[in-house]
Amino acid sequence: MGETIDHTLSPGCRTLLVPPGSTLDILTHAKTAFERDVLPFFLSRSRWFPERSEVDISTEVIGFAPLSSESAMRPCLVLFTARGRGSSGLYSIPVRIVWDEFEPQAANSKTIAKLQQDSKHGTLIDAAAEPAFIRRLIADLRRASILRHGDREVRFNPTSRLQHIDNRPIENVRSVDGEQSNSTSLVDNRYVVKIYRRLEDGVSPEVEVGRFLTDVANFANTPALLGSVDVTRGETTSAVAVIHEFVENRGDAWTVLAAALDRVMETRSSAGSEPAGAAETELGACQKLIAALGTRLAQMHAALARHDEFADFRPVPVSADHRRHWIDDILVRAGRVFDRLTGEPFDQATVALTQALLAHRGALRSTLEALLAPATNLLNIRHHGDFHLGQVLVVNDDVFIIDFEGEPRRSLAERRMKAPAARDVAGLIRSIDYAAGAALQRAVIPHRDDPQEIPRRLEQWRDESVETFITSYFAAMKDARLWPTPENEIRQLLRFFLIEKAFYEIEYEIGHRPEWLTLPLSGALRAFGA
Repeated sequence: MGETIDHTLSPGCRTLLVPPGSTLDILTHAKTAFERDVLPFFLSRSRWFPERSEVDISTEVIGFAPLSSESAMRPCLVLFTARGRGSSGLYSIPVRIVWDEFEPQAANSKTIAKLQQDSKHGTLIDAAAEPAFIRRLIADLRRASILRHGDREVRFNPTSRLQHIDNRPIENVRSVDGEQSNSTSLVDNRYVVKIYRRLEDGVSPEVEVGRFLTDVANFANTPALLGSVDVTRGETTSAVAVIHEFVENRGDAWTVLAAALDRVMETRSSAGSEPAGAAETELGACQKLIAALGTRLAQMHAALARHDEFADFRPVPVSADHRRHWIDDILVRAGRVFDRLTGEPFDQATVALTQALLAHRGALRSTLEALLAPATNLLNIRHHGDFHLGQVLVVNDDVFIIDFEGEPRRSLAERRMKAPAARDVAGLIRSIDYAAGAALQRAVIPHRDDPQEIPRRLEQWRDESVETFITSYFAAMKDARLWPTPENEIRQLLRFFLIEKAFYEIEYEIGHRPEWLTLPLSGALRAFGA
């Protein structure tokens, strides 16, 4: 049978005509039509892929790999490069073939293509959150399987903690809504399985840090890493999946705090006066949560810096080269930001903030150098790298820190770099500011009341919360190498990393959410002392 594709059998789904054989045989046979016609259409409607226009997507399949030790129609990994307008990268999709009578109306977001094999019909599906695939993945992780196809290997790497997880049959698999760049599933309240969509050659910081915190540091306030899956070819290795232990929780700290702030602001709007006792109690609970955040972050930093015998986690002194690298990195990003701010049409309030920020352009280097100057005898450590309220699970009255991938717009090498603990502290401070700003955007401010009353209260909450967080971090940080005294020097260092983070945020918001731009602009100005 020749390699063909039929566009007429189902208007919303491409149809491949394929010969008999295994999944790998079928995919290899259909490679050209798959990359030319099937993948661009599927990617254009996949939320984890950045391009929405099918005609602007081009793909090239670079290989396939088995994803199960079972031989019969086993799941496989499709590896391909994809290009859109201004973006390109290496991606993967775990796929599985289901042979049955295909109904066009049954096509959904995981349907990649319809298959026709003589009189036999089937479906090629994206298996990332599919129960049969997840069961096989966990089974091979427990076996520590190594699967080979051609010059590629798929390695399943369990940690010591996996043997402590009940091995009863898996019953429920539920995909997590809202994921953008990856696909995550909750499995029987025992496992959290994350499938990486975009692949990078090298050691995944999420896997590396998770394994260290689980197997070496025994840090209790992060979900235990149970294992990972890598695909290798020659000297290159990319993480395909990571599996953590499920931790029962109330949601992430961003969601929990946002709900609490909304309830308090609603009380103020309706009453037009000081909030009732229940609202004050809720605000007190918020401060307890933020204090727990400071405590657990300090303990995590100490745990990451405690084992000098591991070179990748050994603290190293901050050098003049490190300082130059950080300053140059900010200056390059700030240059792009300043150019965008002078060329974009903004509303009056945003223009006023941009003009105030642009006033710091000429003295930016000297300002940054002055902020770093007092930081003597400071250590760089492995750290979270993208610490914000969404990276924290609220577990009863405590918190668990998750997701060690690092800032998604930085390279993998950058995300593995060591830095002062103050970088994570600054990230959470910026996140608290965002929480207050987002609550103000959602708040209903009645005309009969003082229109500045709610903004003032949210600013007060932000300032109190930042101070609570820093104070609790100070109190819990027992390693003087990571958080040196006097306190004014470390606060200078915090201002440096607050500026770094604010410019990162400004660049993102200009391109993606200009209506949010006032938040990082205001944050940058506060960090400058304006």
